[in-house]
Amino acid sequence: MENTNIIGTNFIITNRDLINEFGINSALMLGELYGRRNYFRERNELKYGYFFATKNSMEKSTKLSPYKQRVATEILIKAGILEIKYIDIPPKTYYKINDEKLLKVLKNSVVDILDN
Repeated sequence: MENTNIIGTNFIITNRDLINEFGINSALMLGELYGRRNYFRERNELKYGYFFATKNSMEKSTKLSPYKQRVATEILIKAGILEIKYIDIPPKTYYKINDEKLLKVLKNSVVDILDN
């Protein structure tokens, strides 16, 4: 059997520490957004670090309703990990992930584990 990398084949990758810190919906939302950002980055289609995703496409990918998406993103915005802008007419939701803040949260969770 050929060794294939199934991780790149329609998985949403998330992190247990992010689940513990922000809840499953926020961690799931961030995992999906991270994958989408990579998609746009590979195609050089980021706009000042921002990329768009519709509520319908996010719901289809994550099964999170627009309400659950809004709650999940509000948590990530308050943590400084996510920024949102509404651009175009009709407005599209553009997201930007703050890698520095995200890495700080992940680093703190690793330090907590090592301290225990």
